[in-house]
Amino acid sequence: MTDPSAPEQVFPLVLRSCRACRLTSLTHVIDAGDLYDQYYYVSSPSRTIQEHMEELAERFRRELALGPASFVVEIGSNNGDQLAKFEGSGCSLLGIDPARNITEQARARGIDTRTDFFTSDVAREVRGERGPADLILARHVVAHVDDVQDLVRGVRELLAPDGIFAFEVPYLVELMSRRAFDTVYHEHLSYFLVGTLRRLLERGGLRIVGVDRFEVHGGSIVVTATHADSARETDTECVESMLRLEETAGMGRDGTYDEFAAAVDGLRVSLRTSIEELVADGCVVAGYGASAKGVTLLTTSEIPASSLAYCTDTTPAKQGTLIPGLGVAVISPEEAAQRPPDVYVMLAWNYCAEILLKESDFLAKGGRFLVPIPEPRLVGEKESVELIGAEA
Repeated sequence: MTDPSAPEQVFPLVLRSCRACRLTSLTHVIDAGDLYDQYYYVSSPSRTIQEHMEELAERFRRELALGPASFVVEIGSNNGDQLAKFEGSGCSLLGIDPARNITEQARARGIDTRTDFFTSDVAREVRGERGPADLILARHVVAHVDDVQDLVRGVRELLAPDGIFAFEVPYLVELMSRRAFDTVYHEHLSYFLVGTLRRLLERGGLRIVGVDRFEVHGGSIVVTATHADSARETDTECVESMLRLEETAGMGRDGTYDEFAAAVDGLRVSLRTSIEELVADGCVVAGYGASAKGVTLLTTSEIPASSLAYCTDTTPAKQGTLIPGLGVAVISPEEAAQRPPDVYVMLAWNYCAEILLKESDFLAKGGRFLVPIPEPRLVGEKESVELIGAEA
């Protein structure tokens, strides 16, 4: 959004949980073309995320012995950052992503990229042109797909007999335990448990062989799967331990979801109250990180637009725009440094330790961050040392 006088489209943002399989999903789906034809999010330059992508690439290079004869496909490949981590292995690479502006960036850096949504028809075309894929990656994109059963069909069509499908999604247990309700927005249509994913993949002729948990994006899992009849062994102990975890967390009970909803309602009120009290005390407050999750956080908590002087973000394409629903200006870090606030609301809290390290000068001069999740808390220089140490 760039024109404050332009009408804004507003859509419901409601979660539901299926009692049969516990797939948690949005009740309202926005047309995918409207969301992804021109896309603002590019793979994060965050050191944490870049190291995570390199770790995944190194793992699969090693486990699959990837080399010049190998074919790696990434679904939702964005600007090619993840695929670029495989370039040293000499394998053939292909990204598939619907965002025209972002795929142009990937091709400009030499990453072979197809501008398209990944479907079973597209998978069939790719296999006919390039052969089967030894590795299919999908980092934080499965949750964006409305027809997940067709995605599974496409993976089965494209995947080599003993190939690996590795995908990363926010983990619903972590999301709910951390009260990370801002992870819920219209790009994220579904929120997964291992039990739900196992059922989905088995219906599509695939089998989970392993699950790994990571701290990125507020708590994620990387699930590895293969064909049901593949010779690859399943890490049964790992999968069963995840299923027991979900049972212990009460993910099959309606009450667990009711409790989460009540906790979120309380958190939204607490965040609004915290910001209003800071402003009433004469503090200048601004947003830090113009992310989609930040929009959810601010708008559903009904934060008054007048409470925020601006929002700063490192992404050039976002600078000069306005926060949807509030009309708060998004500015560059350089401009923000010329008029720093007293308190930044850390909308990109999932990078908390990295942000605190980066903004050590701001903290040293008396600046503070309001970290909203799992509950609002003010972090100054002293508290930042403790937080960084805890996350190290």
